[in-house]
Amino acid sequence: MSARRHGPSAQARREALLRATVEVTAEQGVAGVTHRAVTERAGLPLATVSYFFSSIDELAGEALRTFMAEEQARQASLADGLVAAEMSVDEAGRAFAAAAAPRLPETLALFEALLYAARHPEFRAPVGDALAAARGVASAGLSALDTPDPETLAPAMTALAHGLALHRLAEPDGLDEDATYPALRALLLGHLLDTGHEDLALELARETRAT
Repeated sequence: MSARRHGPSAQARREALLRATVEVTAEQGVAGVTHRAVTERAGLPLATVSYFFSSIDELAGEALRTFMAEEQARQASLADGLVAAEMSVDEAGRAFAAAAAPRLPETLALFEALLYAARHPEFRAPVGDALAAARGVASAGLSALDTPDPETLAPAMTALAHGLALHRLAEPDGLDEDATYPALRALLLGHLLDTGHEDLALELARETRAT
């Protein structure tokens, strides 16, 4: 069901449902997203979900897509700012790594959705959209750094960033937050060397040693 045209008050209720869904997903997983759990969290009547969405699965999927669209816009804005600031590759890479840090409850909700989709094929469409958006963010960031063939590297970069974020959420004291950039940089260096761009790899390595 596509979103109807609503006035400001109705749109605010719809957005409250989406936000509450993200919070419930982070706490209980997608299986915990029920009409009652979401409306109680949002402080809305039980029938509100049915007014905006045809099913609870549609609500869960739309919440995931909305979060990823917001994240994509946030990262795109960061990429534009880094290009305008004319940062070095190393400086920009550190800024991107910092921006990839997990955020609660959004990042945890995404990981819960990934696990749910692994067990429930009917939920793979919205998760696929979310992952495509994440890879698009990575590709845009790599393009901003003038990385050759960014689309090829983006999926691996996204998976690595997600894995590091998951470990930090599961064991906050087990992985230093400064470990993210070296891991992403090592992957980028390997990509540059593997695709025949040794000069760019050496330039990045020199920048890193100089900081």
